[in-house]
Amino acid sequence: SQLADVPLQRTPRVKDVKNMLRAQKSADMYNSYSGRGWTHTTARGESFGPPRKLLEDGSLDVDYDTRFNSKILQVDYREDLFSKGKASGMRITVAVGNGKGLLGVGMTFHPRLREGLLEAKEYAYRQLVHFPMTEAGSIPYATRGRYHSTELHAIPTYSHQENKAQRVVKELLDLAGYKNVAVKLFGRNPVESVVKAFFVTFQNFETHQQQADRLGRYVVQFDPETYFMPTVLAKPKDDTKPVPFSAEIHESSQTIK
Repeated sequence: SQLADVPLQRTPRVKDVKNMLRAQKSADMYNSYSGRGWTHTTARGESFGPPRKLLEDGSLDVDYDTRFNSKILQVDYREDLFSKGKASGMRITVAVGNGKGLLGVGMTFHPRLREGLLEAKEYAYRQLVHFPMTEAGSIPYATRGRYHSTELHAIPTYSHQENKAQRVVKELLDLAGYKNVAVKLFGRNPVESVVKAFFVTFQNFETHQQQADRLGRYVVQFDPETYFMPTVLAKPKDDTKPVPFSAEIHESSQTIK
């Protein structure tokens, strides 16, 4: 009678165990706070907190600069050759930004994770760069940039759309404070090349007046919200000679012949 009261448990099958482990692995991969595009269990894509303030002598303060935030972009295990021989460690990349046009990226190679993250965040905070943007926080016009085999094409989008880009580029856009920007990546996508292509792409903007003076032509905008009525954004100076288009050069060469 006592044995009859004991509940019987079925021995799990090998198939059930495999399904359970597969489901647990999938949950560990996608239950992350990194955001869309970061599908792994490492710390890439997650916030690492604000950096420590810098004193006048260049040393670090005890307090943190809460105006800035940092994101981990890369944590890869590597073996590199140095002057003293082969060393094993992690290639770490951290970006720091204040969301108002200031952005810095630090890279380091360190054998320990936490010390490497702190070192990369300090490097990024020490070399902040200002990125130009419009009053609405977007880019003034479509542009492109290239670093070796990595190329970025950026265009401004409508005000109700969020930033759309590859995961590393999107983190950089958010930290810099850009809004309503869509970026398409072409070519290779290692983190180092993507970061350098981002700096090349978003540091080469000209104002509308600079464009008009350089080309010697009017800068006109056709906005679909105003039924594509042309709006003059800038006009060249009187002494500026217009730069001929390729079709005009071809037409003039045919006329001379």
